Amino acid sequence: MSDFSITREPRLLTVTNIDNAFIIEFMPAAPGDAVKVYLYGLMLVTSPSEDAADIETALGMTAEAVLDAYRFWEKQGLVRIIDSGKINVQYLDVRTSAKTVNVGTTGRHTELVARLQLILGTRNLCGAELQKIYDWIDIFGFEPDAAIEIVRHCIEIKGSRVNINYMDAVAKRLAAERYLSFEQVHECFIIELESASGAAKILKRWRISRRPTEDESELYRKWTRDWGFNDEAIDLACKDVVASDRPSFKYLDAILSGYQENGNISPEKMQQLSREQDMIAEITRRIYVNAGLANRSTTAAHRQQVELWYKDWCMDPELMFYAAELAAKAVHPFSETKKILAAWHQAGISTISAAKEFVDKQQSPRSEALRSESSRKKPNRALGYRQHQYTAEQLKELGIDLGEDVYK
Repeated sequence: MSDFSITREPRLLTVTNIDNAFIIEFMPAAPGDAVKVYLYGLMLVTSPSEDAADIETALGMTAEAVLDAYRFWEKQGLVRIIDSGKINVQYLDVRTSAKTVNVGTTGRHTELVARLQLILGTRNLCGAELQKIYDWIDIFGFEPDAAIEIVRHCIEIKGSRVNINYMDAVAKRLAAERYLSFEQVHECFIIELESASGAAKILKRWRISRRPTEDESELYRKWTRDWGFNDEAIDLACKDVVASDRPSFKYLDAILSGYQENGNISPEKMQQLSREQDMIAEITRRIYVNAGLANRSTTAAHRQQVELWYKDWCMDPELMFYAAELAAKAVHPFSETKKILAAWHQAGISTISAAKEFVDKQQSPRSEALRSESSRKKPNRALGYRQHQYTAEQLKELGIDLGEDVYK
C-alpha cells in the first residue's frame, strides 16, 4: 500500500479543475512524470470516490519517483509535503503560488528543462535538482548550452542515475577555471576523456586491471597537453617504469619530468638521451671497477658526477678510468678520483700521456723536495758524535771502576 496520502479540502469541488495558471506558468517547465503525479494527486483531492488507486499503482511509479515529483512541485510552491512518518502532501492554491513563486525564472528556463528532459530520458529531476542547474546559469554564469553539456557528460560518465551533487561538483570545478561557454566546456570534456583513455592504456600496459583515477588522468593530461609528449614518447618512458617492481604514475611522472627538463620530448630525442644515460651508467660502472668498488652498486649522485665529466668537461672515459686506478688505494676512492680529475681539468689535461706526465712531475718534485729537506736538517750531535777510545789506564784515572781484572 502507498505511503502517500492527500489532504482533502472540503471547499474544493468534486470535479477536477485545472487552473490555467498551472498550464501556462508551471506545466511547460515541469518534467513529464511530475505533471502526471500532480494531476493524479489533484484528482484524488477533488474526487469523493474511495476506490481510486493510489498514485504509485495508478502511474506505475516507485515511491521515490513520486516523492521526487512532489519535491519539484513543493519547490514551485504548489504543494506542501508534511512529514509525519508517512508522506502527507497538501495541495496549495495555484493562483496564490503563482504570485509568490518567481514565475519569470520558471519561464526563462522552460526551454532548458525541455532540452534536459531529452537527455534524461525517463528520469525526472526534482525541483531542488533543477534549482541547482538554474544556479549554474544564474549564479556561476554558464551558458544554457554549457549547463546542458555538463548534464550530458555526467550521464555519459556515471549513468542516467548520476547524483546531482556530482554534476554540481563538476560545474563548480569548471566555473573555477572560468570555462563557462559551451565551446570551453565541450573542449574540456574532450581533453578529460582523452586523458582518461590514455591513462587506461598505460594501466593496461602494466597489466593493472582497473580504471584510472582522476589524479592519474590529470597527470596524463599534463604530459600531453602541458609538456607536449605524444603517446610514442610516453610509451618509451614506460619501458623504464616496467623494470620497476611497482610501476606507478608517480614514477613515470618523475622520468618524463627528467626528459622534459632536458628538452627531450620527441621520441627521437628521448632515445638519444636514453642511450647517453646508458653510456654514463656503463662509464660509472667501469670507474667503480678500476677504483676497487666492483662489489658496490653505482649511485645516482656518482652517475651525475660522471655525466658532468663527460658532457660538460668533455673528458675522455679512459682518463676517468686511469684516475680511478690511481685512487684505488685511497680511503674514499671515488672522492679521490674526483680530486684527481678536477686537478687535470684545471691543468687542461685531455690525454692519458699528458696525465701520466703530470703525475710524474708531481711525484718528482716531491722526491727532490724530500731529499733537499733532509740535507737541510741540522745533524743530530748524539748520532754524529765520534766515539773516543779510552785505555784501561785512562778509565782508571777517571775513577771508573770496572774491576781489577779489566785493567789487567
